[in-house]
Amino acid sequence: MAGLAVLAAGAIAARLWLTVAYGPAFVGFNDSHEYLTAAVRGAFSGLQKPAGYAIYLEFSHLLGFTLALTVLVQHALGLATGILLYLCVARTAAPSWLGLFPAAVVFFGGTGLLLEHSLLADPLFAFTQALWLYAAMRALDEPRLRWPLLAGIAVGCSFWLKTVGVVGVLIVPPVLLAGARGDRGARRRAAALAAASALAIVLGYVAVQGIVSGYWGYERQGAWNLYGRVATFVDCAHFAPPSGTRFLCPAEPLSHRNPEAYYQYARTAPAVRRYGGPARAPAAANAELQRFSLAAIEQQPDRYAASVLRGLAYFVSPRAGEGYTPASLRDALLEPRGTASIQAELRNYYGHSHGYAARAGSAPALDFYERHTRVEGALLIAMLAAALAGVSLLGGRERWASVLLTLAAVASALLAVAGNSYDARYAYPTFGPLAAAAALGGWAIVARVRRRRGPTRRARYAGPPSQP
Repeated sequence: MAGLAVLAAGAIAARLWLTVAYGPAFVGFNDSHEYLTAAVRGAFSGLQKPAGYAIYLEFSHLLGFTLALTVLVQHALGLATGILLYLCVARTAAPSWLGLFPAAVVFFGGTGLLLEHSLLADPLFAFTQALWLYAAMRALDEPRLRWPLLAGIAVGCSFWLKTVGVVGVLIVPPVLLAGARGDRGARRRAAALAAASALAIVLGYVAVQGIVSGYWGYERQGAWNLYGRVATFVDCAHFAPPSGTRFLCPAEPLSHRNPEAYYQYARTAPAVRRYGGPARAPAAANAELQRFSLAAIEQQPDRYAASVLRGLAYFVSPRAGEGYTPASLRDALLEPRGTASIQAELRNYYGHSHGYAARAGSAPALDFYERHTRVEGALLIAMLAAALAGVSLLGGRERWASVLLTLAAVASALLAVAGNSYDARYAYPTFGPLAAAAALGGWAIVARVRRRRGPTRRARYAGPPSQP
């Protein structure tokens, strides 16, 4: 715990530096405007954003939070996320100090710090994800039903914040059914309770939105995201679009397709020319885009799979071509025009509050910090390889812990890319769980090497249980 305390002290210092040097919040990113507008008009008024973060803004406003205090809570949740992932590793038979690795990734990753310091849903989502991971880890080892209940509740809450939160519904119950301690009946009860509590909150979102806004669904214009992905690969020369949707075919040849965001928002994009963009589109537009997109995926699954794989490659090597890279996200958060345009609404909502106002690129210390704390390239590949090794080499409860952490990271990234695109914001919540899984995998690899050195070494270090 001493090591964790030292890391936490450093993490607090980094967040204090960010607050003192750059003000209460970064508010240049366009999504911050949408979330604040939804908080003012009603949390369920957004067309492409779940209501969870707007509800957080409304609740903090009712409590009298200033902008600075609202962001301070997010920084505290960032610290809590790192601590929960440390505890996930410490709950296994691995040395507890291995949990310092995921804690450090969460505590000091530049993208995470920037997002915590912004009016964006990502830090709350990362916290709810870490919470359900920790609760599921406890449920693997303890017969008390409060842990699968908490895991399910946290999964449901994550869905209120981001669409990819649904991966918890697909991961937690099967892992508990297969790997929880106890007889088959106990495992079934744990899995059923986690699934039921998660689904209750997921369906509760639909019900609350239907009562409040009259729309019985999740995102009223959510199909624009999938259409953006589909438009990058669909070959309309070998595709039979559903009746009345051929106008959605991109005009550009396959070798010159634009990024996903172009087909969602650019004035010259087919869907925007017809419907005026997601913010102005009629309700029927979402169904048309969904019909076209699903038909394209069904008829050209190989192209869709190749497009998803290309998107996943951006996690390893972020570059222009899909969503925001870490560098472009940093610039967008500090973007002068976006920052200026939200100031009046900030003052009205929080009372004399204002965000950081300076030119993008005028913060060299922040630029240096963010560039040198990224999780990408060889580091990310090594983490993924170690995590997968843990799934293969570990046995018993440790193996299921490794499966849980690895799936949380990989499935979240896969769903984000399959339904939209790569984006540094989507990458950020995957790094902590992947680092925790990598810590367990590294432990398994070292133990396997030591076992092969002979009986003397084995007597001194038994290592983790191996896969039977």
